[in-house]
Amino acid sequence: MKKVLLISNMYPSKKYKHYGVFVRNTATILEENGYKVDVSALKKKDTKLGKLIGYSWFYLKSLFLCIFKHYDYLYAHYLSHCALLIKLIKKIKPQIKIIVNVHGNDVVPEDEHDEIFIPLVKSTLPLIDLCIVPSSYYQGIMINDYKLDSKIVKIFPSGGINFDIFKRQENAKEKLHLAQNKKCIGYIGRYEKRKGWEVFLKAISLLNNINDYQVIMVGVGEEEDQANELIKEYHLEKIIKKYPMQTQKELALFYSAIDIFCFPTYRKSDSLGLVGLEAMACGSVVIASNMAGPTSYIKNQENGYFFKPRDPNDLSDKIEKVLSLNNEELDILKKNALKTAKEYDVKNISHILVDIFSEI
Repeated sequence: MKKVLLISNMYPSKKYKHYGVFVRNTATILEENGYKVDVSALKKKDTKLGKLIGYSWFYLKSLFLCIFKHYDYLYAHYLSHCALLIKLIKKIKPQIKIIVNVHGNDVVPEDEHDEIFIPLVKSTLPLIDLCIVPSSYYQGIMINDYKLDSKIVKIFPSGGINFDIFKRQENAKEKLHLAQNKKCIGYIGRYEKRKGWEVFLKAISLLNNINDYQVIMVGVGEEEDQANELIKEYHLEKIIKKYPMQTQKELALFYSAIDIFCFPTYRKSDSLGLVGLEAMACGSVVIASNMAGPTSYIKNQENGYFFKPRDPNDLSDKIEKVLSLNNEELDILKKNALKTAKEYDVKNISHILVDIFSEI
């Protein structure tokens, strides 16, 4: 039995249930296909002290496991914050095969803070045997910007979608105590920089006849207080219902209740955007920023809609456009969306990750 040490600074927790869930999914896929997987991962921390303690324990645990156990593979998610560990482990166990999974601002910096890590990333890449990316968008970045050989850059879409969980739930609005006769517009994601929550709120404030609709927001994050202030500023307190982040099973119910799902990210480091695919699997019409990860699977006006990144006016216009569609048009859109989502069914794509590991 092949043994894998999976290291990552992202992993789900009770508070941040959706944070790094794809990392956990990859571990599950490997385990279900005969690999022995040990996980050393850091869960999201809210304070500087928590991060300091968390990273210290993460590094110590990873090195301890590496020193006292045998592994065939080191599988590292989020390269920038695992790069030093990779270098140390490679020195301790030079025969170990290194597979990295890049999927965010670990290789696509958003600001000066992210830029600091790029030289470390570049100096670590010569040590790797394979690089896994979530989309063709990121494959191009690793080949063109980081000059990796195309033969070692493999696409695996962030663990895929579990259709046993993400499927249309009946009577979802009723179960969430939402009005049955009102269209529901939703945002699910973290309240963080460049996630576009403020673009979403502004777009909602611009809608005509806003009282004819209902809006829900699901998530947590360091900018949630700012979001609450903006809701008050736009006088949306009676329109918007807010919920904390949910488990995957609970999210399926929310997606099913949402008629129009807005994915307003303007992060160039959004490598795929599983939330969009999850929403499509549950019957929501997705309106996404026309950039980064969502461009890998959304076809404008075929299985969803694009709007101009950071443009609340355009997002508002696209919401109005979807609201004006007749039932036949909506059915075609949703059928196409479901067909797209099924291409990412974990049952159909799990073999890709297994095949990648079997190559080395």
